[in-house]
Amino acid sequence: MHILLAILAILALLVFYGFWRLNRTTTQKNETTYGPFVIKSVATTGKAFNMNYGMVNQTTVRQTILYNGQPVLFPDALQTNTGLPFLWRVHALAGPTEPTLLAGSQSLYLVYIRDGKAVVERVNEQNSDFASIQCLDSENGQPGERREVYMYNNIEDTKKLDTIHCSQYLLVNNCIVLNVNTLKQTPFNTSNNTVGHYFLNHNPGALGFSPDRKVIVFRSSFSSYNTETQNLPDSEGGLVAYDYMRDTGYVIPYDDTELRVTNPDDLNEYWFETYFEWVKNKQGDDALQAKKLDKSANWLGKYNESDSYYILYPVKPSMVPVVQDFVLKYMKWDQSAILKTETGEYTGLRIALGSGDLKLDIGYQEDDQRLSFSKHLYEEDKPEYRPMVKSMADAFNAELAAGKHQEHFGAIVSETKRFRGE
Repeated sequence: MHILLAILAILALLVFYGFWRLNRTTTQKNETTYGPFVIKSVATTGKAFNMNYGMVNQTTVRQTILYNGQPVLFPDALQTNTGLPFLWRVHALAGPTEPTLLAGSQSLYLVYIRDGKAVVERVNEQNSDFASIQCLDSENGQPGERREVYMYNNIEDTKKLDTIHCSQYLLVNNCIVLNVNTLKQTPFNTSNNTVGHYFLNHNPGALGFSPDRKVIVFRSSFSSYNTETQNLPDSEGGLVAYDYMRDTGYVIPYDDTELRVTNPDDLNEYWFETYFEWVKNKQGDDALQAKKLDKSANWLGKYNESDSYYILYPVKPSMVPVVQDFVLKYMKWDQSAILKTETGEYTGLRIALGSGDLKLDIGYQEDDQRLSFSKHLYEEDKPEYRPMVKSMADAFNAELAAGKHQEHFGAIVSETKRFRGE
């Protein structure tokens, strides 16, 4: 009996020791000074369970703003629904004459000094979605990159305070325009309502900003909710021009094929300036309209850096031999380099090309009008493949940009047309 109790005691100690080891944490600290403020960061690293990887190291970085040695206190709304109830990020706001911070997690607040006291002013409070910030005028008067507000995962990243550099206007959480010079806030469309049955697609951020600094342009897509089938548009894409000062907007629908929109998330300033322009309306305000062009821009393919695939879309079957001949010529291969041609119900047409140790693939899905070019699917990802595919993608895009092979492109079929069977 005594031996059994001794064994159980030893096992208990081992379990306790192992548990303690498993949950042992390490802590790192850092402090950064900005004007009268001190931003204190504390990083805690320990084991946590991950559904995909099991027990992993996880770092949590808590930030605190100190003024005169005392922590600046935030409203309870900062704690709502995050599971991580503390400051995730602190940004310095370039623009105000006095040091000003934009800080928070899902909810964001301005922090500045007034009459010798630290003031915490709400910008936007929310209990879902990540907060986001985007300068509306930092890129030659046009919007910069939209950034979501995440917690730091490395203490080293806190050694330099993030600074927001806008010329004058900052878009916060897609529904507040903050004048960074005066700190005036202008809320708009706070319930994220549709405009003329079009949803505002916020994730890529604002696409354009009017010269008079009153209208923000968002990508948008048609909402079929409460819309009869016969009333659905042939193309769901559009731009919403939203006058945030009047809290009202209007839609400019567009045809995906005419404007070469293969993925709305890829729309950029160059595309926007190619197909749209600002004009003065009768009231003297800036209004957005589509340009009247003699012809659309030439179709181009898209090279994907992440997987090194070159995609042509939407293309007809006649594009397949064009790309095949281009690859053979580029690689200086003859017809013997065509190793295999096969068609599968789910894979579509696949052509394997190769010579020596190099193997390449051309794939074509006629129903999707999509042609892909890459290294051979089952070939080892050797270092030479990515620059090779990228080089050929650039070379073929150069031919397309010059107007070649345009007759082999088709039309983008919208979801509405697919639904109608067109």
